[in-house]
Amino acid sequence: MIWASWRRQRAQLITLLGMVVIGAGVITLLRSNMIDAINSSQLAHCVTQAIDECSAPAEVQKAFRTEWATPFQTAQILIIGLPALIGVFIGAPLFARELEQGTHVLAFTQSVSRTRWMVSKLVVALVPALIVLIVLQYLVWWWLTAAGALGPRLNGSFNPVNFGIDHVSPVGYALFAFALGTFVGVVSRRTLVAMTVGLGAFVVVRFALSGLVNDLVPAQRREVPAGSDVDLRQGGGLELEFGWLNASGQPIPHDKVSALIQACKSTPSGTPNTQEGFLACLPQSGLAKKYTSFIPESQAWQVHLVDAAIFGGLAVLLLVGTAWALRRQS
Repeated sequence: MIWASWRRQRAQLITLLGMVVIGAGVITLLRSNMIDAINSSQLAHCVTQAIDECSAPAEVQKAFRTEWATPFQTAQILIIGLPALIGVFIGAPLFARELEQGTHVLAFTQSVSRTRWMVSKLVVALVPALIVLIVLQYLVWWWLTAAGALGPRLNGSFNPVNFGIDHVSPVGYALFAFALGTFVGVVSRRTLVAMTVGLGAFVVVRFALSGLVNDLVPAQRREVPAGSDVDLRQGGGLELEFGWLNASGQPIPHDKVSALIQACKSTPSGTPNTQEGFLACLPQSGLAKKYTSFIPESQAWQVHLVDAAIFGGLAVLLLVGTAWALRRQS
C-alpha cells in the first residue's frame, strides 16, 4: 500500500526533492555572498550591535539593506507561502483526485481497510512535505541570523513576517493547510474545487486567528507616573494595550484621555501652558499613570507554541472529519 502511494504521488515527491536541493544551494550561495558583502563593507561589527551603536557610516548601512532587502523578503515569502502550497498542491488533490477519477473504488475492494489506505496516503504525502518545510525554514533562519541587526531580525520576533517564519508556527500552518485541503477534497470530490476553496479558507482562517494567540499568552504590565520620561516600550516585545490610568488604577477611555490632554495644554486663562504646567496638570485632571500591556521578546517561543497548538488542533479535527467522510464514500 505504501509503495502504491509512493507511485501515485511521485510527481509531488520529486518536486519536493528538487525544491529542497535547489533551495539549499541557492540559500547557501546567497549567505556566502552576503557575508562577503558585510566584510568588504566593514559592517561585521554591526551584525551583533543595535542600529544606533553601529559606527559604520549610515549610507553604507543603507546601501547594504537596500541591496539585500529583496533577497531577504523573497526568502521570507517562501517560508510563509510554503504551507499554503502544501495544502493546495499536496493536500487538496490527495483524495479528491482518487474520488474524481473513480480509482478509489479499486482501493476499497482490496483487503486493505479504508483507514489503512487513508493513513498510508497521508503519511507518504505529509511527512516529506514537512521535512522539506523544516529544512528550508532552518536554512532561511541560518541565513537571516548571519545578517543580525543588518537584516530583518532588526524588526523583532513579533514582526508579522518574522513571526510567520519562526519556531514551530510554519509547521502548524502546514498541518492545517494540508488537513484542510484533504477535507475539502473528500467533501467536494473535485480537485480544482478543493484547491481553490482550500486556499481561500486557509488564508481567511490564518488571518482571522492571527490575533487570538496573543490573548492566550500571559502578558506583562508596566506603569510609569504621568510626566515620566521612561519609555514604556523599551526592551521590545509585542504591545497589546496602551493607555492611561486614574488614581485608583482603572483604565481611562481613549476619547476622555484626548480631551483631558487637550485641556491641559492651555491655562485657565486660555494661554498656552508651559511644559511644567502641562505635566503638573495631568495628575490633577485624573491622568495619574501611563501603562502598557505587552508580551516580552523572551516569551516569543510561548506564543509560537500556542499558535502551533491552535492550528495543529484544527488539523486533527479536519483529519478526523476526512476519515469520517471517506468511510461514507461508495
